Amino acid sequence: MDDARRQDNEQFEQEVLRIARALWPSAELSGSTKIDGREFDAVFETEDCIHIIEATTSRRQDKARSDIAKLNKAITKFRGRSQTRAVRGWFVTRDEPTADQRKITDKNRSNINSLSFSQFQARLIDSRAYLAARDNYPFGSVRDPGTGHASPDVDYVPLDLLEIGSECVFPWENIESSIASGRIIVLLGDYGAGKSMTLREIYRKLKGNHLRGNTGIFPVYLNLRDHYGQTDSAEVFIRHARSVGFSHPEHLVRAWRAGYVHLLVDGFDEISTVSIQGLWHDLQNNRFRALEAVRRLIREHPKNAGLLVAGRAHFFENRDERHKSLGLSHDVIELSLTEFNDDQIDIYLKKAGLSGYVPSWLPSRPLLIGYLAAKGLLVEIIGKDKEEDSIAPSAGWNILLDSVAAREAQIEAGIDGSTVRRILERLSTIARSSPSGLGSLTPEALMQTFREVCGYNPDDRGLVLLQRLPGLGVDREEENSRTFIDEAFADACRADDLVAFVDNPFAFSTPALAEVESSIGELGVDVAAWGINKKKYTGKKINAALVAANDKGAKYMASDICRLMWELGVAVDEELTLSGLLVPHFEFWKSGSDLSRLRYRDCFFSKVELETDIDADRMPVFQECFVEEIEGRVSKSDLPAGVFDDRCHITKYTNATATTAGVLTLDIPLGSRVCLTILKKLYEQSGSGRRENALYRGLDHRARQMVPRVLQILQSEGFTIADRSKKNTVWRPCRSHRERAGRLLTAPTETNDPTLKRCEMLS
Repeated sequence: MDDARRQDNEQFEQEVLRIARALWPSAELSGSTKIDGREFDAVFETEDCIHIIEATTSRRQDKARSDIAKLNKAITKFRGRSQTRAVRGWFVTRDEPTADQRKITDKNRSNINSLSFSQFQARLIDSRAYLAARDNYPFGSVRDPGTGHASPDVDYVPLDLLEIGSECVFPWENIESSIASGRIIVLLGDYGAGKSMTLREIYRKLKGNHLRGNTGIFPVYLNLRDHYGQTDSAEVFIRHARSVGFSHPEHLVRAWRAGYVHLLVDGFDEISTVSIQGLWHDLQNNRFRALEAVRRLIREHPKNAGLLVAGRAHFFENRDERHKSLGLSHDVIELSLTEFNDDQIDIYLKKAGLSGYVPSWLPSRPLLIGYLAAKGLLVEIIGKDKEEDSIAPSAGWNILLDSVAAREAQIEAGIDGSTVRRILERLSTIARSSPSGLGSLTPEALMQTFREVCGYNPDDRGLVLLQRLPGLGVDREEENSRTFIDEAFADACRADDLVAFVDNPFAFSTPALAEVESSIGELGVDVAAWGINKKKYTGKKINAALVAANDKGAKYMASDICRLMWELGVAVDEELTLSGLLVPHFEFWKSGSDLSRLRYRDCFFSKVELETDIDADRMPVFQECFVEEIEGRVSKSDLPAGVFDDRCHITKYTNATATTAGVLTLDIPLGSRVCLTILKKLYEQSGSGRRENALYRGLDHRARQMVPRVLQILQSEGFTIADRSKKNTVWRPCRSHRERAGRLLTAPTETNDPTLKRCEMLS
C-alpha cells in the first residue's frame, strides 16, 4: 500500500474510532487491539457488550472476505471468554458496500453489522433527520418580508463582508473553508443588515457539503432568542432539538461533543437572564452573566469543528467587552456586514421579479429593501426605463419606520410595532437635548420612555428590546448610554413626534421639552409636513400647538413648528419671539406662509438661504442674530428690506458656493460648466434633493438661461428626477447614476460621457 492510501485509510479509521468512542463512552479509552497476533482496528468492551470493529476504505471483495473472517474468529474467541456479555462485530466501509461485498456480509448478518460510514455515524446521530427537521424551523430573524413566513421566497444576495481591523473584503469562499478548518468567526451587523440571512446561507452551504458526503460534520443553527435564561451548553442543545422536532436531543449533544457539529449561533444580542431587570447601573456585568451559555458553547466546542456567532455591532460597549462577554480569544475572525451596493440592489430586485431603478433616498439595508419589494411598494417607486420617483422621501420614511418597528416588536410579544415606533420617536425627541440631536440617552431615559409610552415598567425582555433598539449605538461606555447612529433615521423618527405634539401638546413632559437643545433637520420637516397633510390639521390647530410650545418653554419645538408652517404655507397668527436658538439651516422661498409676526432674537443660524423672489413682508424678523452664511445675497445692501436688523452679525454672503465657483472657472464650454454645477449640488451636498430655484444660485445671467435645458438633458440621461409633489419642484439625484456622476465631477476634461457633449452644444 502506498503512503497516500495508507494515510487515507488511517484517517478513516480514526474517524470511525471517534464515533465509536462517542457511542460507547464507558469504553472511550479502548482502541486498536491484537487478538491471537492479529491486529483489529478497535475493541470496545462495555458492561453489556463487546464491540469489535474493522474499518476499510477498500471496495474489493477479497478485502471484505478477509475482514469478515477475521471478525468471526474474534467473536468466537470473546464468546468463549464471557458468558454474560454479548459480542458484536462491525464491518465499516467508507462508501456504500459494493454488491460483491454485500454477498459476503449478508451471510454473516447474525454476528456482524455491515454498514457504510454514514450509516455508522447515524448510530451516533441521524444527521439527515436533524437537518430535515431544522429546515422547517425559523432561522433567527429570517422572515419573508411580505408574509412574515420563516421561509422567504426571495433568494439570498451575497453581501460584502469586511474584516474588522483591515476593512478588507473577506472572500465568501473563505467563510466555508475557515469553518471547516475549525476557526471561530464573529459576524457583526446593525439591524436589518442581513445577519440571519447570511447565517442561513452559510448553513445551507455546510449542509450541502455534508449531504454530498464530502464531510461527516454537519451544521447546527441555534437561535439564541429561544434560549432565554439558559446557562448550560448541553441544555441549549436539548431545548434546540425539541424546538425543531428532532426526536433524539441527547444524540445532538453527543454528536457536538464528538466534534461532528459546525455550530452557528445567531443573536447574542437577543438573550438575557431571568434576573437582570432594573440593573442598568451594572449593565456590562449583566450582559456578561446573560451570555454564560454562549461562553460555554464557545469554550466547550471541539477544536476540529468551526463556530460562527452573530449579533448586533453596537450591543457591546467596545471590542474588549465583546471578547470578554463571549469568551473569545484573539485568534478569531471578526467580520462586519455591509449594506447593499447598487449592483446588489439590482440583483435582489431581479430575484424578486422586479427591475428598474431605486430612488437615491431609499436606505440600502437589505431588510428595508426586502420589505418594500415584498409588499409591492417598490413597484410604485422604481422606474423601468428611468428612475421615476413616485413616492417622496417623506412617505417612504414613514413606510420604513413602520416596517422596522414591526420587526423589532417580534422580540416582545406584548408590544406591537406602533408602540416600538412611538418609543423610538419619543427617544429621538429626548436625544435633542444634546447639541448634535443624537444623544446621549441614559439607561434611565430609556426606561422612563418605555414607561411613558407603554404605561408599565419593562420586564426582562422589554429591557433586552431597549438594549437593541434599531438605530441606536453606544455613546459613553462608562455610563452605558446610547445615541442615534444615523442622522436621517433620527430625523425621520422625531418628525412624527413633532406631529404628535401638534395633535396633543399636553401629552408631552414639559421638563423634557424645555431641555431640547437642537433643531429638527430638513428631512424631519419634510416628513412632518407629510404627516400633517395626511391628518389634515387646520392652520388653527397648528397655531394652537405653537402657542402651547411657547407656553411650555419648548422654544425648539416652537421653532420647528414655525419651519413646518413655512413648508405647509400656514401663517403665524400671533406675535411670537424666539431667542437663544441654534438653527443649522433655514431656507426661504416664495411660500404661501406668513411668518412676519415671528421674531428670532439672539439666535445662531449656520446657514440661511434666500431665493431671489422672496417676499420680505412674509418673512420673520431677525434681531441681534448671528448668521454664519447667507446664500443667495452678495452684501448687506442686497438683503430683503426690514428682515435683518442692524445688530445682526453676518459672517459671509455667497451668491455662488465655493464648489460652484470652482466649476465655473474650468476651461470648458459654459453648458458643460452649468451641468457640472447642478451635478455637484445634487450629488455632493447633503439632503435628498434640491429645490429648483436653488440650482440657479451662483450662476450669471447667461448660465441661468441654460438651467432648464440642462435639467432636461440630465433627466433624459437618468441623473435626476423631478419631484412635483410640492409647491416648489424638487430635483432628486438618482442612485443608479451616482458612480457616473462621480466620474464626471472628478475628471470632467477627460471623460467622453455624452451628457457633457450634449450640454456643450447649448453654449
